[in-house]
Amino acid sequence: MANRENKESVFFSVNVFLKVLKRFLGLTALGLGLSALLGLGLGVGYFVGLVEDMPVPSQEEFAGTINNVEERSHLTDHQGEEIGTLRTDLVRTNVPLANISADVVNGLVATEDENFFHHNGVVPSAIIRAFVSQFASSGASSGGSTITQQLVKQRLLTNEVSMERKAKEILLSLRLEQFFSKEQILESYLNISPYGRNNKGENIAGIEEAAKGVFGVSADELSLAQAAYLVGMPQNPYAYTPYQQDGSLKSQAELQAGLERRKEVLNRMYLEGIISKSDYDQAMAYDVRQDFIETEESELEDEDDDERSSFLYQAIEREARQLLFDYLLSNANLEAANLSDEQYASYMEEADSMLRNNGLTIQSSIDLDIYNDMNANIENAYTSFGPTYTSSQNDPETGEEVEVVEPVQNGTVLIENATGRIIGFVGGVDFNISQVDHAFSSRRSPGSTFKPLLTYGPAIEEGLASPATPLADTYMKAKQADGTYWEPSNYGQNISHSFIPARQALANSLNNPTIYLYNELLNQGVDVQSYAQRLGLNNAIADDEFENIALSVGGTSTGPTVVELAGAYASLSNQGQYIQPYLIEAITDSNGHEIYRHQGQPVQAFSPDTAYIVGDMLRDVLTSGTWSRFNGQLDTSFDYFIKTGTSEDNRDLWVSGSTPSVTLTSWIGYDNLTQSRNLGDDAPSDVYGMPDSRHANYWIQLMNNLGAQYPDLMGANQMHQEPEGVHEETIVADTGTLPGSFEGPYGSSYTIPNSAEMTTDLFPADMSPREANFSYAIGGKLDELVEALEKYRNPGNGQTETQINRVRNNYQERRAENERARQNLGN
Repeated sequence: MANRENKESVFFSVNVFLKVLKRFLGLTALGLGLSALLGLGLGVGYFVGLVEDMPVPSQEEFAGTINNVEERSHLTDHQGEEIGTLRTDLVRTNVPLANISADVVNGLVATEDENFFHHNGVVPSAIIRAFVSQFASSGASSGGSTITQQLVKQRLLTNEVSMERKAKEILLSLRLEQFFSKEQILESYLNISPYGRNNKGENIAGIEEAAKGVFGVSADELSLAQAAYLVGMPQNPYAYTPYQQDGSLKSQAELQAGLERRKEVLNRMYLEGIISKSDYDQAMAYDVRQDFIETEESELEDEDDDERSSFLYQAIEREARQLLFDYLLSNANLEAANLSDEQYASYMEEADSMLRNNGLTIQSSIDLDIYNDMNANIENAYTSFGPTYTSSQNDPETGEEVEVVEPVQNGTVLIENATGRIIGFVGGVDFNISQVDHAFSSRRSPGSTFKPLLTYGPAIEEGLASPATPLADTYMKAKQADGTYWEPSNYGQNISHSFIPARQALANSLNNPTIYLYNELLNQGVDVQSYAQRLGLNNAIADDEFENIALSVGGTSTGPTVVELAGAYASLSNQGQYIQPYLIEAITDSNGHEIYRHQGQPVQAFSPDTAYIVGDMLRDVLTSGTWSRFNGQLDTSFDYFIKTGTSEDNRDLWVSGSTPSVTLTSWIGYDNLTQSRNLGDDAPSDVYGMPDSRHANYWIQLMNNLGAQYPDLMGANQMHQEPEGVHEETIVADTGTLPGSFEGPYGSSYTIPNSAEMTTDLFPADMSPREANFSYAIGGKLDELVEALEKYRNPGNGQTETQINRVRNNYQERRAENERARQNLGN
């Protein structure tokens, strides 16, 4: 029944549409001919096809929609559960048309729709122009909307630029004019239109608040010059409003856009014969800027402000505003990079107003129960991270001395590997202490967390190394760009002076082997930056830092956010596919029209083979590496890939761990607002324990708690699936190669027998163990390689023995010298 009524409504409106077209065609082209009639028929058929399934509101529904002007936007979680409403600073006062200056009404009609009182909701020439544009070009519709169409667009449709939306706009406009008088349409339009900001910095809508908020008078008291200024504002309210967000007046240059728009309105009124030449000249000469009222403080209050003071509201507001900004630019066919500062600010303000005042529903990716559990956990845990300091500093705005509280902060993010959905997060330990979002906004030094992503992963992907490839763990000294020398070492200044398999080097987070491997990537011309970009880390590292070998161990002046690092690590558990983490699932308007729907775009950062092998190497972090002492504390029903990171002097501590389903990444450290602090010297270990233990205990407790409450979501009893191409091979433990004979330096030869100590490890599909050879390792000097292979060297003649012994003696002397240097460095 409803469907039949809808079709009848569409049929009725199409009849009106045809009558309008017929009248226009009869007046403009009596001899159109058969081809024109055929084109008309096709156009009508196309129009009907676009709108036949669209519900047409009844008169009561129309009235409710165009008069319902107070709409707050709502936030929901992933399941649609209500989180709350967004703050609004919109000020609006409805007034009858009789209480609005005739200059406003006349100016509006003259500027926006000179035929307003003579058409049925649409202008025939504009309809034909729109359809011709659709068939003749890329499909973008033409302009020329009537006031009725603009009202329909504001209250019933989205800003999407498409022929379908234009067709719906036409149909609804024709229908609206059947129900309401021209005066009612004008009154509604003038009461709902946005007017930017007033002298208090508040968002305003409706002509009454615009008159009061810009000129300090009621809408029926506006002069011609003032009316013309306000009439021009709704087409671009945040560009034309004279006030900034804080209510202060814009600069003279920024005011020019609104003043020029006022001239356009006056010119249209004069050309349409609405005002005399004398009135026109007088209004054009009048400096309306002298009527702008002075800035005042806003008195708006929101009883729900306390409820909304949280990292969750802050993050959703920020993300949704950006998405709406992108939406507005897309509809205007603009690129953010091409906007002027004024345009950027105007579109961002429009997005903010749309977010707060358009009755939107913003569905987040968050599981509210998990979010609450994570934030309840940090409330109990953060005091164990280290002491809280209280300092004083001058407030830059007031000049007064204020107290600053500095606890150890935390940012934690839980994301779904396969989709990038942010399930829950911790933005900080206490929103009342600091509103800095440590999950999404704060960038910190990554320490060793970059090792598997920018060194070991690319090395395996490029075929330069396998987990069994020996890496030099020897003393090194590198000259830096500023002429100074960098002498890196492993944690605790411990260097083995040997060659360590890549698997062991990563599991124990050794620095020197990693640096040697990264240097080999650069020597082989590997584009490490491309890997960073595919892993979503392009904003975490400056372009000129990729040629710096210190980057391999976290040496960057920028650093990632927690959510960026979580997204990069999730790719290791997602067959090498990186999917950008997201916080907003969908945005719909008050009529149920979808403005935005998240669509993930996977990027293949690593091959599935590489991703799995690197992840398998990270399993050893728990079994034999840096976290082996914590292994017994973790729930054994989960298969973990884990990596930790520590920046210089324990300023930043990281843990990122993945199950097959989710990735949980956490950072702790001081914000260092008033002075530099770290988790070592400034948080004594005899009171709080070792810094890495504090963080490990937090991450493990959180992971275990979430795993117990949400086992399926967290990936209990699941295993990372090994790709078919990954194969296990038996190789020589010392060299990572097959047994065999080969030539060495100074005429020496070597033989590695089948009886040598063997081990097994994983290789990707396109890599096999290398044949025995002297260049079996990455990094290290000739004498170090000779010493490491001494037990496999075949006896040679006297000259060979003398040369080899000289090399070995040189190695022993240099090792002793390096050991003394290392001890001095440690002291």
